[in-house]
Amino acid sequence: MPGSTLTRIRASRTLPQIAFGDVLLAVVAYVPLLLTHRGMLGADTKAYLYLDPGRLLSKAVYLWDSSVAFGTVTHQNIGYLFPMGPYYWLMDAVGIPDWIAQRIWLGSIIFLAGLGVRYLLKTLSWDGPGVTVACFAYALSPYLLHYFYKHSVILLPFTALPWLVAFTAKSLRQPGWRYPAMFALVALAAGGINATSLFLVLFGPLLWVLHAVFVERELSIRQAIPPLLRIGVLGVATSLWWVVGLMVQGGYGIDVLKFTETYKTVSDASSSTEVSRALGYWFFYGTDSFGPWFKAADSYTQNTWVIALSYLVPLLAVASVLWTRFRYRVFFIGLAVLGLVASVGAYPLDAPSLYGRLFNSFVSSGAGLTLRSTPRAIPLLALALAVFLGAGVAALSRLRPERRLVFASVAIVLVMANLSPLFLGRMIDPYLERPNDVPRYWTEAAAHLDRGEQQTRALEIPGIDFSNYRWGSTVEPITPGLIDRDFAARELVPYGSEASANLLNAIDLPLQNRTLDPDSLAPLMRLMNVGDLVVRNDLEYERYRTPRPRVMQRWLARAVGFGRVRHFGSNAPNVAGSGSPLLDDLELSIPDDDPDPYNVDIYGVQQSIPIVHTTPTDRPQVLAGDGDGIVSAAEAGLVDPSRLLVYSGTVSGDGRLDDLAEAGAELIITDTNRKAGRRWGTTKDNDGYTELADEVPIDDPADNRLDLFGGRGTDVQTVARQVGGLRAVASGYGNPLSFTPGDRAFHAVDADPDTAWKVGAFSDVIG
Repeated sequence: MPGSTLTRIRASRTLPQIAFGDVLLAVVAYVPLLLTHRGMLGADTKAYLYLDPGRLLSKAVYLWDSSVAFGTVTHQNIGYLFPMGPYYWLMDAVGIPDWIAQRIWLGSIIFLAGLGVRYLLKTLSWDGPGVTVACFAYALSPYLLHYFYKHSVILLPFTALPWLVAFTAKSLRQPGWRYPAMFALVALAAGGINATSLFLVLFGPLLWVLHAVFVERELSIRQAIPPLLRIGVLGVATSLWWVVGLMVQGGYGIDVLKFTETYKTVSDASSSTEVSRALGYWFFYGTDSFGPWFKAADSYTQNTWVIALSYLVPLLAVASVLWTRFRYRVFFIGLAVLGLVASVGAYPLDAPSLYGRLFNSFVSSGAGLTLRSTPRAIPLLALALAVFLGAGVAALSRLRPERRLVFASVAIVLVMANLSPLFLGRMIDPYLERPNDVPRYWTEAAAHLDRGEQQTRALEIPGIDFSNYRWGSTVEPITPGLIDRDFAARELVPYGSEASANLLNAIDLPLQNRTLDPDSLAPLMRLMNVGDLVVRNDLEYERYRTPRPRVMQRWLARAVGFGRVRHFGSNAPNVAGSGSPLLDDLELSIPDDDPDPYNVDIYGVQQSIPIVHTTPTDRPQVLAGDGDGIVSAAEAGLVDPSRLLVYSGTVSGDGRLDDLAEAGAELIITDTNRKAGRRWGTTKDNDGYTELADEVPIDDPADNRLDLFGGRGTDVQTVARQVGGLRAVASGYGNPLSFTPGDRAFHAVDADPDTAWKVGAFSDVIG
């Protein structure tokens, strides 16, 4: 009885402390976010979650989406089936405003991460103020800043890590399927969209198994096998659906990873010093003429006090682990080392360690490229440092128990200050947000498109790097989230097939450069089965130097083959922002009496051709070239959309070209499908110079060429010949993002004093 009474007294004293810590964590996680930019919706993860989550979920079950990019194998789309898609669908169904639903989602990432640390440390028999400190230190890690405002779904493995380690420990200690099932459910929730992040944090549970078997000797290898098998069986059973989806995408879809950031780009910022303060992701440091890509990042790169604090917190954690002794200390030290080494990767790329050289070699391969985002291993380090800091506070509390609340409070305040953007209203970026509701004219335009010819598709112009509208940012175009009709648009990252991506780029690039013949537009639209041409005139055109709306309208007025233009919104002037006014020669050349276009204009294509149709095989057109050749042929009036059009590179070499010739084929010869580099950093200046047939391309990770004809190489390509005594070759020119034509190497020997070979833009030139 006395022992029972004592237990109840201890429980009554402990539970309020735990409850207070949890309540305080909840307040910190949710309240500042709900007070941040109220009514504004951050451009987080995927715009269609907020526009129509039900439509997104209905499409996510399919690995083929015919409504985007002329048809595409989806990329990571299946992962929205759980948990993010159902969450936003439920919040939408009960009428919660999107911006509030988003803040609750983001706050839950923080709150559940902290609760996971508490659960883990409770599993390891910790108690006292050190536990609460560790919860706050992990939940408020600056690692959140990498993805919080734009790709919060990548933070789910961060939240899951302490839960996964705890459920692994309990699975090894207790028989049965309960904790393996919990492990599998957490892994299911964390990994559906970004497998790389989940893969990297799974090294935490794996390390626990090794520690439990070989260091703590809690069980033997034989005893560890059954619980590990249970975890494996349930993990595969619950995650196989999205794993298969990724495998199908990798096997049959366009290789999206090739067209996004390279490992060189990722590794530029992943130094050990940056990783130690839970930073080091390359995008966090990005800037352009408008300022930092994430406005809160400037504090961590420019503010001396913030920088000092961001190093002080991990230094205190390291000092704590050197000073204290506690059970499982070896595990958490190993976790810290593992997280640090994995996150740093091959940095610095020009002088890597032995491990760095091996890793760089691996990540440069096709399969290894999926692991290029090494800073996503930072949660391993962040969890260890949080536990170290908690251990330090626990040790101080044992020395001076009357001041334990002071020690804990100071540590928590330091941790909170280390994530100051959360409390200063900067976690939602002002340049990556929009009002809760999209403008009415866009919903009206979408309704018009859905009432139109459903057997044709809508094409939206101009192409843009990311969708920044005058009224807000969504990162990706909103139209596919508003309509049920097939849609296509030029975006920075290609989807569909390599041939369809090539054709979209071929049409959009001369449109961007104002060199496309307007008379060729309607035939090209018919060829691509476009029934409505959507012109988005409400873009922040100055951000990515897309066509000016008034210039675009004047150009379209010259195009023939279109019916009545439908206008949506107002024709108020779309004026460039004060940060980039664009008072250049192009702007000054626009006549004052040129009217301003409406926010959205839809041009109906006359004599449009349905997506599903038959075409006679007699008198086909065979084009030697690629999408650029189709555009050139259309400008010359040679393209007949009613006739079968095939590339010679597709049918030559196996006798099919002879069959087409016998059917009366018309051969169109162009100098396109050139052997040239291709970069994807912008929507302009993508193609490099035309290379020699025997020229070996330089080692350029950003050069990722489309292969339309199955690796046939120069047999079907246009190549260059350099005649004379000089050959101009160079290891690079222009800038790392694009191939600027005026900077090419041959300008060094073209006898023109007004031209030059230039290299090293945006970086130091060494040599």
